[in-house]
Amino acid sequence: MPAKIRSFCKRHKAFLLSCALFALLCVLLARAGQRPDRYAVQAEWDAQARTLRVEQTVLLTNRTGAALSVLDFHLYANAFSQEESAPVLPQERKYAYPEGFSPGGAEVAAVQVNGRDAPWELSGEGDTVLRVFLPFRLRPQGGVEVRLSYSVALSDNRLRTGVSARDVRLCNAFATLCAHDGESFRHDAYGAIGDPFVSACASWEVHLRAPTSLVAAGPGLVSASEGSWTFSGENLRDFALVLSPDFCVAQGEVDGVTVRSFAFDQEGAQQALDCAMRALSVFGDLFGGYPFPDFTVCAAEFFPGGMEYPALALVNAGLYETENGMLEFAIAHEAAHQWWYAGVGSDQVLYPWQDEALAEYSTLLYYESLYGAQSFDSLYAARIRPATESLALQGVGVSQSLDRFESGAVYDALVYRKGAAMLHDLRARLGNEAFVGALRKYYAENLFTVAAPGDLLAAFGPEGADRALRWLRGDLP
Repeated sequence: MPAKIRSFCKRHKAFLLSCALFALLCVLLARAGQRPDRYAVQAEWDAQARTLRVEQTVLLTNRTGAALSVLDFHLYANAFSQEESAPVLPQERKYAYPEGFSPGGAEVAAVQVNGRDAPWELSGEGDTVLRVFLPFRLRPQGGVEVRLSYSVALSDNRLRTGVSARDVRLCNAFATLCAHDGESFRHDAYGAIGDPFVSACASWEVHLRAPTSLVAAGPGLVSASEGSWTFSGENLRDFALVLSPDFCVAQGEVDGVTVRSFAFDQEGAQQALDCAMRALSVFGDLFGGYPFPDFTVCAAEFFPGGMEYPALALVNAGLYETENGMLEFAIAHEAAHQWWYAGVGSDQVLYPWQDEALAEYSTLLYYESLYGAQSFDSLYAARIRPATESLALQGVGVSQSLDRFESGAVYDALVYRKGAAMLHDLRARLGNEAFVGALRKYYAENLFTVAAPGDLLAAFGPEGADRALRWLRGDLP
């Protein structure tokens, strides 16, 4: 080392040491910002009390850009505590609660922050938000450990979170961090229309204990023994499980992905497995590789057609008993959501079209890929075209937030069907190769993020984006 450099280092030793420590701190903070949040859950299902007891540890990094004094978590189970707040439309309550309304809900026992007891309160519509008061200001990129002890009592219903004689649906049952809009945590209401859930990807590890008479279905199965299961997954926006004493199981593999199917008879399990494997293969070829190591399709006493969760699809058990083809359609649609929701996330409260229109149109592409153009045309004529020809929807933009809808039928017609018509119009104008290429680009560039509508429009280029905006505003048709 030259003498001048040695002399400079001696004279400025303290300064150089401070610079080195600052650089190290920057590296550590950057790594903390890149590290995913982690949910570790110990859960036990008490079948007699119809209650799930949960000990949950959450390791979080403050990515909001501002110091935080509170952390807000969704406790969606409290939406089921009263009939008025239950996430179901009045005209559908007889299907959701065939035996009449029964209450459920969550009860918080204790909250700790970094190993010390912390104050908390319930807030939000229906007390569906758990606010944890931090004993310090959590700086940007700072980390914190929150431990939650709570129980979830399940009501007898046919909704996402509930119990029946045949199954236990633990969907949206675990506490999850509320989305942050840059100023505060969002307390999106658990409404009856759409899927009002917005969350970032995180690592999940779930250990479940339940009576040995039950079979547990969930993503990322690590181990299973009598009455005990371990599940683990990366980049999951939520974690859902279904339990049943009657499950039959079929399993296969496609493109290196393990696919499991749970149903109430072996024939149904195999039929659903075949559909799911075909869907993963078709969508993988179209959009890019499936984003998880496994996929689970699960029949459930769930009165809507289907519901997507990361690496898991919930399907109405009644569809397994029909011969009208709706089982395949439902499975294909929920499988498409593994690309458009689980893979590439979006704001399902403000922009529900962004994932639902893509999943609906992807389902039509599935039929076209497997059964030809005639199958696509037939489905388009039956499902999509009526929405574009409806006088009631003329001039109504596809981009509407969930709070704008008073009817599930209008939501379905506008978000799913007219949204799919918009994508079909883009495909016709851009050409099939450019259209599919745009979706592949959107998927690759936004995987495991919460993408904005502009991210999708940008993938279609200026011409496609301008055309899509006209549909979204209501200028077309």
